[in-house]
Amino acid sequence: MKEKIQVSNKKTLIFLAVIIVILAFGNIAAFFYYIPKKINSAASGDSYNFLNPARKFFKPEDLIINFQPLRDYLNNKYAADLNVSVYFEYLPTGSNIAINKNAEFYPASLLKVPVAMAVAKKKERGDWKWSNELVLMPADKDDRFGTLYKESSNSKHTIENVVGRSLLDSDNTAHFMLVRNLEIEEIEDVYEHIGLKDFLSSSGNLSAKRYSVIMRALYNSSYLSEENSQKLLSYLSRSPFKEYIESGLPQGVVFSHKIGIDKDKDVFLDSGIVHAERRPYLLTVMIKTKDEQRAKEEMKDISENVFNYVKNYHD
Repeated sequence: MKEKIQVSNKKTLIFLAVIIVILAFGNIAAFFYYIPKKINSAASGDSYNFLNPARKFFKPEDLIINFQPLRDYLNNKYAADLNVSVYFEYLPTGSNIAINKNAEFYPASLLKVPVAMAVAKKKERGDWKWSNELVLMPADKDDRFGTLYKESSNSKHTIENVVGRSLLDSDNTAHFMLVRNLEIEEIEDVYEHIGLKDFLSSSGNLSAKRYSVIMRALYNSSYLSEENSQKLLSYLSRSPFKEYIESGLPQGVVFSHKIGIDKDKDVFLDSGIVHAERRPYLLTVMIKTKDEQRAKEEMKDISENVFNYVKNYHD
């Protein structure tokens, strides 16, 4: 009986030894064959495969990260005034400057952009076509911005035309027509996507930095298709309101932007993408003042200094 137990134990030990050898061989094979093969495969097409592929679209001298002199200028001139909020972001590298980033302002007509984005998303879902028509109701009419209010009540206008007038002319009537025909959930979806959940149920105020994510979402086409992002930015690039940030840009530089003005609340706002050659950037400026001329002058100063720094920078 004792000999049988010894034989059985011996067989068990031999079996376990064989299993251990098999597992060890498998691990060695994986180390020398599979892992190197995986690493070599990942590197085979690009010797810099761990780097940002977007770098290929920019020259090294355009990948600017040093904005400290510009930051110092803006801080020294505007940081002490909580009625001014500035957000600048250099799009090729993401380097940014935020002045009074927590100061919030009533966004006024800046809200026309996310509403237009909700309309475009509704079109992408197949619920609307750009050629569909909306009816102009008497309650939509507002004569503070735009001329659509002059059209007769119950007249019909294509969605594309209404969106264009809302963005390009900042037409209030066009904006109210769009809002009336959207579900609140469709507008909220835009805010949730860009990280502003519950915005519509909060105080409704925004800082320059928080609003800028809307323009970034359009530029990156992260919420809408490329076609529709391009369409909305194209409308914004033809804005006739040139006396704010655009006044600090050289003639011919394309600026896709939206202004917001509410003189009852003393706010003057401008936000958009400056399509500077090879060096695009995002700039949002919000100013609270009763003096509109002061707002214009400060936006021009900020815009000029940002553009000149970006354009003339070199190591």
